[in-house]
Amino acid sequence: MARKKPPEEHENLERWLVSYADFMTLLFATFVVLYALAQSDVNSFKGIEDALRKAFSQNIFDNQANIMEGNNSILTGEQGAINPLMLEYMSQKYEQTSYDDIKSEIDKLKQNGLSAEIDNRGLVIRLNEQAVQFAPATAELNPESLEILAKVAKIIKDKFSIHYIQVEGHTDSDSISSAKFPSNWELSCARASRVVRFLIKEQNFSPKIFIAEGLSDTVPIVPNTTAENKAKNRRVEIVILRNKNKNLSNKNLNEILQEAKALQNKTKLNLTKNKPELIGPDREQLKNVIDIQDQYENESKRLENLNKDAHSNENQKPDFME
Repeated sequence: MARKKPPEEHENLERWLVSYADFMTLLFATFVVLYALAQSDVNSFKGIEDALRKAFSQNIFDNQANIMEGNNSILTGEQGAINPLMLEYMSQKYEQTSYDDIKSEIDKLKQNGLSAEIDNRGLVIRLNEQAVQFAPATAELNPESLEILAKVAKIIKDKFSIHYIQVEGHTDSDSISSAKFPSNWELSCARASRVVRFLIKEQNFSPKIFIAEGLSDTVPIVPNTTAENKAKNRRVEIVILRNKNKNLSNKNLNEILQEAKALQNKTKLNLTKNKPELIGPDREQLKNVIDIQDQYENESKRLENLNKDAHSNENQKPDFME
């Protein structure tokens, strides 16, 4: 009697679902991160990152190591640390909060002729001739004006290093004609450029983020009817443009990011080499920064060791096979 032919093995046509589910999980995590970058401030962003790390600490399909570790973090651009440059570049919440903080700091200065407001362009810091005094019909600033500019520059630099900054020169309606400045157009351009040059050379801003613009007397804030009003219209405005306007310029944003990252690393190295003697709140602030950096570095090393252990366990034979 002939033996029965064994039934053919059923082919599993649904194996693709495993890979598909894995892909969808990663895609979901990516969108959660992008949403967090747009909506969260620094503290809540850190909390979201920690929660995501815990949630994805194991690959549920093949028991491999953390799917959000090993390579540079998509949250940070750098393994084990929140990259403030990416937060500045991507987060609208960070941008708006920083605008509010800078405006508050400018208001605290209580400097005559110095004010700040937030509009659709971004943060506008206005300095009329009481704050920045140019010699008549020139683009030369006196020492007192340079001190005020230095204070403003420090406040800006604490929050922004890759935002485009547009410096605008404005004049009153009185006409001018000289060998150096045939009209108010040339004069307003020269004054805007003078401020940009100071910020680059004396305050170490990247030249790649600046746009200098002269507007002559075409954008007055008050009518040019009295001497007092004309003094208000003779001004320089520093506009920190919103990131939504970053495509309005033909500047290379990748170069700006790379330069800012290099400066960031250089500053971090100097903090570890040179331990400045600070007092009061400055000492505590510097200590907090260094402590946070040390914690991130230690965490990065720990995660790297976990990855190595996971790979070594993969190659180790189970006990029953020895």
